[in-house]
Amino acid sequence: MKRISLIAFILINICSYGQVLDNPLSSIVIDYENPQKFEIAQITVTGNNFTDANIIILMSGLQAGQVITLPGEETREALEKLWKQKLFSDIELGLSKVDGTKLSLVIAVKERPRLSKYSIKGLKKGETNNIRDEITLDKNQLITEDLVNKTNREIEAYFFDKGFYSIKTTFIKEADPEKPNYEILRIDINKGKKVKVENIIFEGNANIEDAKLRKLLKPKRMYKKINIFASSKYVAETYEESRPAILAKYSSLGYRDAYLLYDTVEQISPDRVNLRIGISEGKKYYFRHITWTGNTKYRTTLLDTLLGIKKGEVYDQSRLDNKLFMSENGFDVSSLYMDDGYLFFNINPVEVLVENDSIDLEMRIYEGKQATVNRVTITGNDKTSDFVALRVIRTRPGDKFSRSDIQRSMRELAQLGFFDPEGLDVNPKPNPQNGTVDIEYKVAEKPSDQIEASGGWGGFGGFVGTLGLTLNNFSSRKMLQKGGWNPIPAGDGQKLSLRAQSNGPQFQGYNFSFTEPWLGGKKPNSLSISLFHNVQSTFSFAKDRPKFTTSGGSIGFGKQLKFPDDYFSFSTSLTYQRYGLHDWANFGAAELGFTNGYANNLSISTILGRNSTNHPIYPTEGSSFSASIQFTPPYSLINTKKDYTNLTAQEKFKWVELVKTKFSGQWYIGFPANAKRQFVVAPAYRFGAVSPWNKDIGYSPFELFRVGGSGLSNFVLYGTDIVAQRGYDEGKISDPQYGQSALPIYTKYSIEIRYPLTVGQSSTIYVQSFLEAGNAYNSFQDFNPFEVRRAGGVGVRLFLPMFGLLGVDYAWPMDASKYDQKGIFHFFIGQQF
Repeated sequence: MKRISLIAFILINICSYGQVLDNPLSSIVIDYENPQKFEIAQITVTGNNFTDANIIILMSGLQAGQVITLPGEETREALEKLWKQKLFSDIELGLSKVDGTKLSLVIAVKERPRLSKYSIKGLKKGETNNIRDEITLDKNQLITEDLVNKTNREIEAYFFDKGFYSIKTTFIKEADPEKPNYEILRIDINKGKKVKVENIIFEGNANIEDAKLRKLLKPKRMYKKINIFASSKYVAETYEESRPAILAKYSSLGYRDAYLLYDTVEQISPDRVNLRIGISEGKKYYFRHITWTGNTKYRTTLLDTLLGIKKGEVYDQSRLDNKLFMSENGFDVSSLYMDDGYLFFNINPVEVLVENDSIDLEMRIYEGKQATVNRVTITGNDKTSDFVALRVIRTRPGDKFSRSDIQRSMRELAQLGFFDPEGLDVNPKPNPQNGTVDIEYKVAEKPSDQIEASGGWGGFGGFVGTLGLTLNNFSSRKMLQKGGWNPIPAGDGQKLSLRAQSNGPQFQGYNFSFTEPWLGGKKPNSLSISLFHNVQSTFSFAKDRPKFTTSGGSIGFGKQLKFPDDYFSFSTSLTYQRYGLHDWANFGAAELGFTNGYANNLSISTILGRNSTNHPIYPTEGSSFSASIQFTPPYSLINTKKDYTNLTAQEKFKWVELVKTKFSGQWYIGFPANAKRQFVVAPAYRFGAVSPWNKDIGYSPFELFRVGGSGLSNFVLYGTDIVAQRGYDEGKISDPQYGQSALPIYTKYSIEIRYPLTVGQSSTIYVQSFLEAGNAYNSFQDFNPFEVRRAGGVGVRLFLPMFGLLGVDYAWPMDASKYDQKGIFHFFIGQQF
């Protein structure tokens, strides 16, 4: 029988898993042929500063009262379990007491160091802050190899997305002198150079040029090739997402068997790669016979016409899908059925024969029953009343289901201006058992009320400041209700506007307006009321100083039309203005022809408009048109006994008479189609003209056009229209020297190219370049639409919920006079809440 000490026995059993404590107690006789059993009387833990002793004992698997065998596996397994926790850098197991067949164990541990803090070097400040947001290091974490490796992976993932693939990261651990068993982690990052594509090599593409295929990929260009709109940065994830576009392109040209033979990334230097793509094009296919089955609602000839695919045309899968399921203009077979209530409609194009290069298709249709709308609900409108949203929705309970009605409803909800267009969604819930559908519209409120605090340089008058409050979702109904002020009565879609404008004693303007868009609550018939009072004077504070006042008000009625289509609207208004002059010999007196007295302007305005834009802030399709006529009673033609050639100016304009016509139109064309961010080309045209009823009286000094500048409403008080034209100071188109006089006719052309940096609920930001041309004329005899003054420039627009719409443009005049600047900024600012 071989006798050894317990310490030697334990060392043999635990091998490399740990150590035992020195044991001052007498040796235990161990017989390998006859193992002895001992009962654990007690287990104690030493060296643990953070980990609870009971937890350590629990993790070891040992417990007081347990009978273990010596020699045996229990002690070795206990140490294995503790090492697997990766909480300790050293573990020792030993005896503290032996009493017969009972023994007491001691587990001595040395805990791994914890993270005190960490630092990052090798990067710019902005990149360092971004990395801190990406990695998941926190104080008091155990510093393990897993933690270091995880941090390294997070750093690499961040820079991989940025196009850096040669990242080298070094981790250095230093003991924290102020905290025992804590360490400081120093992270040194060398991100290397950004990896770019040196060349994109296509092989096997006999029918599509390399340049056309390259445009489908990201990156779109090769290194050192100039294209300001494309990047040569190589990001694997982005490249892989764009790669299927190659086969989609081939499929659209009839090569439906095309596939990629290989796709390799060849590293030619630490920061350059070549992309090599092999293509098997296959055979080109064509449509042959197309037949229809299951169609009882519509004739085959109608479906053939709507499909628009002829025998012998190239087999284009994307075109086929577009004509069957998802045409942007709604001219597809699915829309035909679903706009007529066939919600459960389904169509399955089946290839019944492929012969040589020709394909025969059978369109198998399941029409189903027509579905009717059961319930229509709206969710997410925390501020706006339900009836305000529901009244613009085109899907009504009891109506046949119509997909186009849903699409139009989504547009109308966006056009209200109360909801974020990017947050709109619809959830149809079909009930096949009874042939009905419940439709839930989901909206997200956005700030719509506006506080205006703006200022601008208004030419001769100097700085003009404006304060305004516009409540676009006001509720007069809640004004007297308990709890209706939160903080203001809101939610009924009414508009209330208060505005004050001044540059000190020389000018003050006050405006009030109120609009009810649904008068009576049943139809979109609007009622609007406005009041205004403006005073223009000198810079003197004297009580009896010269001044020019304008006071008046208007009442208007508007209606949405159904013919020619329901994008049209019609409105008419009655306006009265009274002009008062007291010793007024300043700007405007020459046009008026008198310095003391009054003039009255009673006019009727009629406007016909059409708006089919798809977004209130950044439209990418549709158009907006407006044509108006404003006229006063023809007083001089009624009273023919007067000799109007010899009347004074005060007598001529005691009651102003004129006819004023205006037209404006703007188109929005987004490209490329279906892109998440679209360029938008926005051409526009504006025209205005004032004509007298009586040639003996001539042009009235009122209601003329003042052209030039940013369109800042300066203090011209006698009904002048302010027309913006960038590149020139305020009014310098109609009055090149002083910028004050207005003329009876103007024309203006413009085109903008816009690109969105971001479009979403939190903000909309887009940049633009523009060209403008326009002019103002003394009479129709002088009118020449090609005799214009041109300008070009660039700008940026920002719409933020907190600040509203902000914009800055810089424009250069191309036909500058000696009074014009070489370049000029135009800006405005508003705030929303």
